[in-house]
Amino acid sequence: MKHAMLAVLAATALHAASAFAADSLDSRVKSADGWVAWSVPMIADAGTPCCFSDSHGKSERFGCDLDDRNHGFSTSDDPRRPGPDELTVYAHVAHARVDDIRAYDASCPVRSKGEIRRIEGVASSDSIGFLSAWMDADASTRDEEALGAVAFHEDASATRVLAAHAEASHPRKERESALFWLGQARGVDGAAIVERVATTDGDPKIREHSIFALSQSHAGDPYLRIRAISGSDPSDHVRSQALFWMAQMEDARAQADITAALATETSDDAREQAVFALSQLKQGQAEDALIAVVRGNYPRDAKKQALFWLGESGSPRAIKALDEVLAAGSPAR
Repeated sequence: MKHAMLAVLAATALHAASAFAADSLDSRVKSADGWVAWSVPMIADAGTPCCFSDSHGKSERFGCDLDDRNHGFSTSDDPRRPGPDELTVYAHVAHARVDDIRAYDASCPVRSKGEIRRIEGVASSDSIGFLSAWMDADASTRDEEALGAVAFHEDASATRVLAAHAEASHPRKERESALFWLGQARGVDGAAIVERVATTDGDPKIREHSIFALSQSHAGDPYLRIRAISGSDPSDHVRSQALFWMAQMEDARAQADITAALATETSDDAREQAVFALSQLKQGQAEDALIAVVRGNYPRDAKKQALFWLGESGSPRAIKALDEVLAAGSPAR
């Protein structure tokens, strides 16, 4: 009993210390108006958050402008530049209130017309606590940037914060954002949470979005998880979206698996989406798959869709396959 009481007291003290630290960071951030920044360790293998431009088919960093209201960022899977894996969080303060949050790789070039004030010695858990409290104060307008910022923190508590915002008690848009970042940045633990939502949630739109989020994961074998959903979800539309994302993942198993789904799928809409998914495979694979559908023992509507997408391709192989169909008589009869 004594040990249990000591454990409770220790946990209470730890919670109080964490709350004090978060409050301390809040006061330091709000001590002056303008942009303020601090850095924390960044999670590995989640890409490099920065602002990029496309030049001659190559993505290049051009840096981020904190004064640009139409801001946004993307991630790159290119190797990071030498140096520690650090995330820099930027908060904008106006009249002692935070009204904007950004977060980029510490090596990402960032500019602003005004001075960017720096705060040193910020713990990851305090940073996450600050961002979480800011979101909770007005979740309707603060989720997108802050959830992304939380996602790139190395600290494991980031996964718990994102998982909480993915729960059914939150608005759908907020849940979708949290699920995306769980899949994109939080590794095996994040993918497991997304898979649970994808297979158990009562909202088909959330299950559909979870499949997309799972397709963004680099942990484990997300393709295998999505393939299972493509054959088991009760919603025709959700199954069809699973087939679509299987094709987008550039997995060597996709052509055979999607083609096999045509033989077992009972929904006309899902079969149509399966053929469309085949048309989205890399060009040579797409033609092989569509020609196999036209020539194989598949439903009439699937063959008609395959002929349509072969016509849209316009490649020499596709045209040759169409000529053979015309010469032999339509297989869609």
